[in-house]
Amino acid sequence: MRITRNVLLVIISSLLLLSACGKGDAQTGTDTSAPKRIVYGTDEEIKQINPVLTDAQEIDRLLFRGLTQPTENNEIVPDLAASWDITEDQLTYTFTLREDAQWEDGEPVTADDVKFTLDAIIDPETNTPIAGEFNEIQSVTVIDPHQLEITLKNPFPALLGKLQVGIVPKHLLESQDINQNDFNQSPVGNGPFKIKSWDADHTVTLERSETYYGTKPKIDEIVFKPVLDANTRVLQLKTGEIDLALLGPNQLKSIHEKDHLAIYSIPTADYRAVLYNFNKPLFKDPLVRQAMNFAIDREAIVKGLLNDKGQPAYSPLQKSWALTDTVSETPFQPDKTKQLLTEAGWSLNKDGIYEKDGQQFEFDLYTIATDPVRVALANIVSEQLKPLGIIVHPKPSSWDAIDLNTIDSLVIGWGSENDPDDHTYRLFHSSQIGDGLYNMGSYENPEVDKLLEAARTTDDIDERKKWYGEFQEALTEDPPFNFLVYLDAVYAANDRVTGIGKRTLGHHGFGIVWNIEDWDVE
Repeated sequence: MRITRNVLLVIISSLLLLSACGKGDAQTGTDTSAPKRIVYGTDEEIKQINPVLTDAQEIDRLLFRGLTQPTENNEIVPDLAASWDITEDQLTYTFTLREDAQWEDGEPVTADDVKFTLDAIIDPETNTPIAGEFNEIQSVTVIDPHQLEITLKNPFPALLGKLQVGIVPKHLLESQDINQNDFNQSPVGNGPFKIKSWDADHTVTLERSETYYGTKPKIDEIVFKPVLDANTRVLQLKTGEIDLALLGPNQLKSIHEKDHLAIYSIPTADYRAVLYNFNKPLFKDPLVRQAMNFAIDREAIVKGLLNDKGQPAYSPLQKSWALTDTVSETPFQPDKTKQLLTEAGWSLNKDGIYEKDGQQFEFDLYTIATDPVRVALANIVSEQLKPLGIIVHPKPSSWDAIDLNTIDSLVIGWGSENDPDDHTYRLFHSSQIGDGLYNMGSYENPEVDKLLEAARTTDDIDERKKWYGEFQEALTEDPPFNFLVYLDAVYAANDRVTGIGKRTLGHHGFGIVWNIEDWDVE
């Protein structure tokens, strides 16, 4: 058949049009074949990835899965574990693993990996701050490749929540120093994503794992890009350089409809407080710390600094079922501050500053310079205490410049959405004092130790609530922190990103990726 010139031109034009349609949308200019990618602007650089060595790091959850996982209501359900049985005395847990889980190198995930992970956490040679979370484990015994037994020293109802910790591969880490290992920069995981690249600027790119046993994410790639300055994060959200970031509450006013950003204000168990260094003589007297608690106007901080995106804080368990009616709020009562300081032997000098034995009531308050909320809190604490005769010097600094053994105080952030044992035992029990552990102020109270031990080692929830109530009362009498406020997590996301779920989040808004399989990019 003879093809005319006109017909040939039509055929060529049609082929070109089809080619253009395959590459993208001619009207929008978007490349429909491009991967679905989300760039997460983080406020910290990722130094290593290993769930045995780190805590509350979002990227760990995407690469490594644990035996259990939380639901939307923070209930604990199976993950790598298909099921479990618990003996009547609550001392032995038998876990059956799912058989379709595998590592990115093709090896199966087995009970040996679980035993290796838990043994590594408990091992004193492992430099991990989460060791105290698992010290009720007596032994871990492998029954067969997909079944293991965990035996406890005492009943430990918090165990199932702790077992969200990511499992690591025994075959890649056995007989090696887990603290200093190439694996920590080139991890091989079992989760919904795997490492694609790790750049010199600490930007880490993940890509979807096709071997993951669970629901595959709709997103092809998620990039963790460190953007340490809060204002720069907002700017990059507006320009589209990043798609997701945690905002400070005072940054909301700079977000406008034309920016095409969706705002997610999510409740958290995340509180801010002033940590006292108990190595300093100034903070030895509990009356002094009680006095400072009555000197803070928390309501003013919530309304002013937080724009009502938070609540006054007075207990580490304020968002937990373990909060009891006997734990009272600490109102702003400057007269009470004066009364308690007088009882403690302090008096106002000619400059209107409290003084005792020739020493003014004066101290440095350190905070992380890249966190604008903490910097603002340090300034507000200084402003509120000055009229009451207490001088506070805010010291914004980098983490590397802060020596917890020598500083006076620190604006700290903690809070867990999980079992009340989380962020109580590790923060306030005297066994958790030491380099790399979380009792950073060296707080010691034998009564608090006993109450925390009792609360974590009984399976009766009413008994647990009783012990935690007494624990909170003990903290009121002997405060380890000056609790300030609870924060709502305010995330901004490009409005093309959909599926971000809402559940109560943890410290620093941790857990935002809990339902990553539902996220999509339109």
